[in-house]
Amino acid sequence: MAFNINGKVEDKVLIQYCPHGIDDETFHSISKDDPKLVEFKNRVFRGKDYKFVILYNSRNVHRKRTSNIMLAYRTFCDNLSKEDADKCVLILHTEIMQDAGTNLFAVKESFCPNNNVIFSPGKLIPSDMCLLYNLADITVNASSNEGFGLSAAESIMCETPIVVSVTGGLQDQIGQTDDEGKPIEFTANFGSNNIGRYKKHGPWVYPVWPVTRVVQGSIPTPYIFDDLAKWEDFAEGFMYWYLMDNKKRETCGAEGRRWALNEGGLNSKNMGQQFIDGMEYVFANWVKPKKFGIYSVKDYVGNTMINGHTGFEYPKIDKESILKQIEGIKI
Repeated sequence: MAFNINGKVEDKVLIQYCPHGIDDETFHSISKDDPKLVEFKNRVFRGKDYKFVILYNSRNVHRKRTSNIMLAYRTFCDNLSKEDADKCVLILHTEIMQDAGTNLFAVKESFCPNNNVIFSPGKLIPSDMCLLYNLADITVNASSNEGFGLSAAESIMCETPIVVSVTGGLQDQIGQTDDEGKPIEFTANFGSNNIGRYKKHGPWVYPVWPVTRVVQGSIPTPYIFDDLAKWEDFAEGFMYWYLMDNKKRETCGAEGRRWALNEGGLNSKNMGQQFIDGMEYVFANWVKPKKFGIYSVKDYVGNTMINGHTGFEYPKIDKESILKQIEGIKI
């Protein structure tokens, strides 16, 4: 892609993407009868045995849509018999109360007064986080915008399937392919597959597709697209993995780790190599800057995207159809 560098148009890449890489030796699958996992399970569940465990490991902030997850969990449980629902549990590894989020105690009392919810507000070391992922049957991330989504990637590396919204960096973790089976190629005009142009994905994920998009923003991040999904669809995602037999679910999870270590590139080795390649590219294509310059807010690089791109194609408005609607108005 051509960019204007110091007044000269050059065919160079100015930005390169280096994804997070998960340490596959820290995050891995653990046998259900491993003594460490059994001890950890008894400590978390206090001796109670659950059939189906849903894990949420994210911050308590509005964009993570934690309350949506709790409402989805209630819906999921209400579609089971009371006996089966009592054998399910939602683990919320997050802050219980947060100004940037909400009071999850209050949400629990409103949405899930009779359902099993375990709060885990304290920080855990990586080895214990690995145990927590292995304790779970699935991990959920319902974010409406997400730069990457570390909990989903760590879960995949532990062979625990995921239910995630199709937004932002989470898309790099679900093995999306185009109609020809090739990894989706994102461009300046196709910066996201949140609209579901392509629906093929890896077997380790139940993707939840947004139903609408809005624009949000703040001073540090002037604008970001918010992909809003229905909590009902997350409830269906929970049911999808619940109804799948354990052996098949484990096979789907194992394929997720295999993919992450290979073509998915979610491992730390790939992250290190991507960083090295990026630095070598910078050194090989360095453009010497001026010693100093005077710039105004108007000159700020971030104000305008290259060639007017915004990351998606603007839809065509069917003017003929609108005119017919207008003509049909009888006054």
